[in-house]
Amino acid sequence: MKLAIDLICTGNNSGTKSYNSNFCKSFSECLLEDNVTIYICNNLYNEIKNDLRINKKIHYEIKSNILSITFFRLIWMQFILPISLKKNNIDILYSPMNFIPLIIKRLNIKSVLCLHTNLPWVHFEKMPGNIIRKIFTKKIMELSIRACDKLIVNSNYAKSEIINLLNLKDKSIEKVYLGVDDKFLKKSIKKKRLENFNYNQNYIFSVMSCVKYHNILNIFKAFNNLNKDRNFNFKFVIVMQILDKKYYNTLKDYIYKEGLDHSIQIFANIDSEYLPDLYKFASLYLFTSYSEVFGLTTLEAMTQNCNVIVSNTSS
Repeated sequence: MKLAIDLICTGNNSGTKSYNSNFCKSFSECLLEDNVTIYICNNLYNEIKNDLRINKKIHYEIKSNILSITFFRLIWMQFILPISLKKNNIDILYSPMNFIPLIIKRLNIKSVLCLHTNLPWVHFEKMPGNIIRKIFTKKIMELSIRACDKLIVNSNYAKSEIINLLNLKDKSIEKVYLGVDDKFLKKSIKKKRLENFNYNQNYIFSVMSCVKYHNILNIFKAFNNLNKDRNFNFKFVIVMQILDKKYYNTLKDYIYKEGLDHSIQIFANIDSEYLPDLYKFASLYLFTSYSEVFGLTTLEAMTQNCNVIVSNTSS
């Protein structure tokens, strides 16, 4: 039997990229009976290649970095990847990024899909992008879910929610929890520190993609109210991946309008190696998402003994 894994993803630092890089590193250490082809972009492969174990059962198909752009990635996945799968006589495809090639069943190739969000069915209006992109993304995700042979979700909450939303059969869905990277668990690993940042100050910390469903503007408003009403002697520090530029500009405008430049500090698209100590020295970790199927960053904060506050709207 031949297995293929599609790890083509964004080149920006994000949960998607972290998942794929950690998956690839761990998978290279597995004792495999069958041959495996891993599709991966050149930029991600170069970042992790020194951490990969030599495994004769794994063959890496290294692709152009242009596929890290969403439009080209979708074109490649739906039209070019199926041809490659057939050419390589692949029996099963694992797609960990919410989508699969929709014609895969016609090629007699089985598929396993990992779903990382239920957002399109829970808070459609808070998805990034314009209305056409939202409708297209939701439709392709639903078709992928219905076309796959096995669906993997990240929690019991996510499983029960997607079953109810799409009227799916329980037996075709498996729950596999996410796990934190070794760098959050091993004290011996050298952690990076940001220059010109005072780790000894009192600060509240968040790690979120810059999208409306993470409720960031309301966090800023609440923080601003605390500053005004109680002379709140804390800084708010947030690490974000900018997925919605319009929303990001809204956040920046609010900070400027309210004079919060010295109270709110944004680090955009920084390397995840900086996160452990940012969690460790924070007074509090805050995660207020409207829709979340797991909440990995909350778990990361807990590994550094950081107090956490999360919303009660999902997992």
